[in-house]
Amino acid sequence: MEVIVGKVKVSCWQKGKGQKLLFLHGWAESINKEKYLELLEQLAKRFEVLAIDFPGFGKSSLPSKPWTVEKYSELVVGVVRAVGWESCMIAGHSFGGRVAIKIAAKKMVDVKKLILISSAGVERKSWKVKVAKFVAGLVPASLKKMVGWGSADYRRASGVMRETMKLVVAENLESDMAKIKVPTQLIWGSEDGTTPLWQARIINSLIEGSQLAIIDGGNHGIPYRRVNDVLRYI
Repeated sequence: MEVIVGKVKVSCWQKGKGQKLLFLHGWAESINKEKYLELLEQLAKRFEVLAIDFPGFGKSSLPSKPWTVEKYSELVVGVVRAVGWESCMIAGHSFGGRVAIKIAAKKMVDVKKLILISSAGVERKSWKVKVAKFVAGLVPASLKKMVGWGSADYRRASGVMRETMKLVVAENLESDMAKIKVPTQLIWGSEDGTTPLWQARIINSLIEGSQLAIIDGGNHGIPYRRVNDVLRYI
């Protein structure tokens, strides 16, 4: 189904009965890809599940200008209200975790429980990253393009979505994490190379009362590679 929020078309997936659970996907992903469908179908046996394609991904509209995490959060709140939900649990994977953190911290909707799966949001720069950033400023754009400079997600993005990605990854959400007061479950893979386990431990320390479940051998793709383990902790 589709929901219109303002002038933005949002592709949605809704199924099941029971407690309401909103699922937010990772960057460059989509609910319309097969990756998340096994997890969503299993969740729909226990909950009423609503999942959306973020604007710029899947079948949703492309933003007209670069968006921040807060702008995505406002869009999600608009979708939740459009389907008539007054409260819900939120599960967010990677980038979806960023958005879920912002919504819960600012109490933009009545969040009953929060589930962060390999969530992004900790943006502390090591000295290696700082050196790499400095060097990047010295390298001509043409050479960067030639050698494939930057992350795979950054290289795949273009136009408004590349600029959106810059805004998103520039924001450290640690101050938002410290404001979250709802029951929170963190689910992480021990071998996550995208949002490493040390980031999970920071989030765990900042969100009072949160629980951290570690899936041994799991990587950043645990929502679709370790479905049963993720389901058990949810």
